[in-house]
Amino acid sequence: MYPASYSARKQWQSWVIFTIAPTILATCFGCAGGPNVRASGKLPGSTQGGWSFRLNNQPEPVLPQQPQRWGFGNTPPSWRPQSGHSFGKMLPVGSGANSPAQTGAIEKARFDAQIAEAPQILRAQDGGSTGGPSWLESLGDRFKKLFQRMTGTEPNDHIARTLFDEALELYRSGQFEDAARRFERAASRAADRILREEALFWAGESWFYADFYPRATRCYQKLLKEFEYTRYLDPVVYREFLIGRYWEQIGLKRPRFLSLQFTDPTRPRFDTLGHALKLYQTIRTHDPTGPLADDALMASANLHFVRKRFADAAAEYDLLRKEYPNSEHLLDAHLLGLHSKLWIYQGPLYDGTPLLESRELTLQTLQLFGEKLGEERQRLLRLEREIEEAIADRDLALGKFYERKRKYAAARFYYESVIAEHPMTEAAEKAKIRLDAIREMPDNPPNYFAWLTTIFPEKR
Repeated sequence: MYPASYSARKQWQSWVIFTIAPTILATCFGCAGGPNVRASGKLPGSTQGGWSFRLNNQPEPVLPQQPQRWGFGNTPPSWRPQSGHSFGKMLPVGSGANSPAQTGAIEKARFDAQIAEAPQILRAQDGGSTGGPSWLESLGDRFKKLFQRMTGTEPNDHIARTLFDEALELYRSGQFEDAARRFERAASRAADRILREEALFWAGESWFYADFYPRATRCYQKLLKEFEYTRYLDPVVYREFLIGRYWEQIGLKRPRFLSLQFTDPTRPRFDTLGHALKLYQTIRTHDPTGPLADDALMASANLHFVRKRFADAAAEYDLLRKEYPNSEHLLDAHLLGLHSKLWIYQGPLYDGTPLLESRELTLQTLQLFGEKLGEERQRLLRLEREIEEAIADRDLALGKFYERKRKYAAARFYYESVIAEHPMTEAAEKAKIRLDAIREMPDNPPNYFAWLTTIFPEKR
């Protein structure tokens, strides 16, 4: 079946490269996509395998019929609901349409007032510096504006509002993928910061409901980067947490060589677990005191623990106990942090810091939680004795080390410390035997090269 002519052979080779090769790569590198989680009416990562993330007790964000915005001059409701999340319950300004093109003259005047105050706000955020951009930044801005003028893509609020309205109609009709692209174009053409903020958020929402989670994440992160105090902080954080949980479960369930895939739009191209960790870090960076900050930190630590990266897991469990003392994950952070530190410890001849920290953490857990531990209390008491034995074995090993070096004074010091500080351990009995064996030994080994010191006396 191999073609004879040269041109036919080249066409056949091109067909093999561009048709069969992607199929082989898809088979070898794991292109099988995850399930379409929204097809079954479930949010990604919603309590499936979430051992301590009680999102099932919180109502799913209601999909609004159209983008809704707060009215300037109104008292904004609390973004920190006392029970559950109510991200879909954003109160509109009146009962009319809420797109930027239909806000009315009064709201438009308020928009203009906000825009007029924007330079002062930006200068205050930059630390009050009024020196202006450097010559290199100014040159870059000029080239950017020139390129936009030549390609017809310069900022234009009229075009941006038109694109936003078109995207809004597509969003209402359920054509989320097309709506997302229109929202992104509206954001790129908008000079009005308020309009750009709206367009970026609803572009992320559209990609989310179209099951393109990496693209939704890019829109959300761009929104958080450009608008640090955005009104959509809580819903964006909630979405990112759900996507992170979904990627974590898919990445652990379907490990692939290099995590490389090309066919599943719900996952990144590679390193799904790494992107999940990045989302957890983004949540803690942009909303460190929010309702999901401790959940994100706990999820990140657990993912490190499952991947047997115990040093990273122990560091994040420590951070959770320090930064979020009222978290619902506090007990789990103590127990899993204790196990992580014990996994870090490599033996009596290595660094003993993890062992000492484990003993301190065990005592702290027993004091803080007491009877709430249940069956874990007996295991912790047994573990406390084992840690005490391991610390004694470490001092005993140091004593044996100096005994082999015939530095008997140092050996006796460590043997005596084992007997005094850990009298109820097996290491103490062994230390007594070794201490009796070297009791008559000199403190230091004999100097076989004393004649050298006589010939070459030490200079003073």
